[in-house]
Amino acid sequence: MSDNLFDLGAVAVCAIIGATFALLVVARLSRQGVAVPSTPIQMLYGPVFLFRKDTLIDATEDAISMIAPHLDHMTEIDAVLHVLSPHFPDLEKNLDMCDQQSTAVINSDTDDLHLEVDRSGSRLRIAVKGPNGSASIAPDSVLDRDVRLAELALLRDLTHQSPQLIWQEDLTGRLLWANQAFLAFCDKLRETECQTQSTWPHKSPFTDLHEAMISNGPSTRRIAVPLPAQKAEHWFDITSVKRDDCIFHFAVDANAVVRAEQAQRKLVQTLSQTFAQLSIGLAIFDRRRQLTTFNPALLDMTKLPVDFLSGRPTLDAMLDRLREARLLPEPKDYPSWREKFSALEAAAHEGTYSETWNLPDGQTYRVTGRPHPDGALAFLFEDVSAEVSLTRRFRTDIETGQAVLDSLREAFAVFSGTGTLVMSNKAYAELWGSTADVELTRHELKGEMQIWQSRCAPTHMWSDLHEFVQVLGTRKPWSDDAVLDDGRRLRCHATPIANGMTLVKFSFAPPMKPIIRKLTQPDQALRIGK
Repeated sequence: MSDNLFDLGAVAVCAIIGATFALLVVARLSRQGVAVPSTPIQMLYGPVFLFRKDTLIDATEDAISMIAPHLDHMTEIDAVLHVLSPHFPDLEKNLDMCDQQSTAVINSDTDDLHLEVDRSGSRLRIAVKGPNGSASIAPDSVLDRDVRLAELALLRDLTHQSPQLIWQEDLTGRLLWANQAFLAFCDKLRETECQTQSTWPHKSPFTDLHEAMISNGPSTRRIAVPLPAQKAEHWFDITSVKRDDCIFHFAVDANAVVRAEQAQRKLVQTLSQTFAQLSIGLAIFDRRRQLTTFNPALLDMTKLPVDFLSGRPTLDAMLDRLREARLLPEPKDYPSWREKFSALEAAAHEGTYSETWNLPDGQTYRVTGRPHPDGALAFLFEDVSAEVSLTRRFRTDIETGQAVLDSLREAFAVFSGTGTLVMSNKAYAELWGSTADVELTRHELKGEMQIWQSRCAPTHMWSDLHEFVQVLGTRKPWSDDAVLDDGRRLRCHATPIANGMTLVKFSFAPPMKPIIRKLTQPDQALRIGK
């Protein structure tokens, strides 16, 4: 009986030890935030997963250890499929086809692993069995081994097939390992040395990387490797990472970035040189209305200090300085004018702002606003003083010439080569009763000649004058006489002037003797008889 009591005590002690161990495992998994079995006894069943739809609600410790490395980037169901699919390729299809209240056993190609799948309502139970259906699977089982080998093969393929140049050096700079892209680039460099046979490179074409890594720690550098055959350089952005007693380097092709930066710098230099040669002042304000770009012409026109413009002043601050320098049109109410100018930023943004500034010192600036990328504005300051002065002088000359013509007693009219009335004087308007403004109304020779004929006795002179005005080429002055309906004798002179135009002058001839006047005047009796 004592032996029986001893055996019963031994069994009790073993049960207590096993339960204590199970409780410790449950506590550890709970602290890690991983789903654990609801009862410790389930740990005796090996890797078992229990899902409600696609959510893992329970699992054994062996099951959790199988999928734990993949839970940071996968869901629980995806992790299970990822681990088991290499041995059970049709696992996902079989899970979808598994009927309610049915149990299926899926066998792999070997006898080392089996799966037991049981679906009950929305719950799915997957149990991984070892050889002969045993519940225990050794840590170095074929499942774990094949998963690790598959991941290792994938990592090898990724590094070798990567378009990046990846290589490993020791702390002295000796090459230890390299991928295919690195070796291909080294072969390309050896082709320039007339060595076409592919061999392991004795040294890396990127020198001094290990020294910089040792002294400065992790770093990213941009390095150019000369290509003598092409008389060019190949640029790389190299990131170096130190691990134990070796250094890994990752080189990314930076040719496109470098070429783009070079092209941008060249374009900026070209634009800067172009802006520097412009006689038009340029001021570009960013979206915050701060000055970002200006050219030397703006300095010459505004006389503002270089340090002030280089300090990126705002548009309002620049207007204030221009007003202090008397380089703004002086309005009666400057604050309201500045607010109006600021309100015109919208018009400048649409490219419709254009104003002429008449400065107190007599200069005239034409200010134009143009939209610029990223919400900025570009203002162009153009000195149009000479243009305005020339226009004013030209207008003065025209007004003076018109005043001189109006002061003459003779009637003058100028016709173009096509027969259009260009200008006339006051005497011409009084003679023929013309009140229309020549600058506003288009007058043709044909219409004017009808007025002349209606006021004069019939004569062939008007057809001769019409032909004279229309003739091209060299002409000699022409003159003839006509008689007005009031009996006055009118003398017409046609003189060719510049650009094919014709000056027509009408003047009154000296009074005729009575007998001659009688003969030349129209007979009223004959008119009545007609």
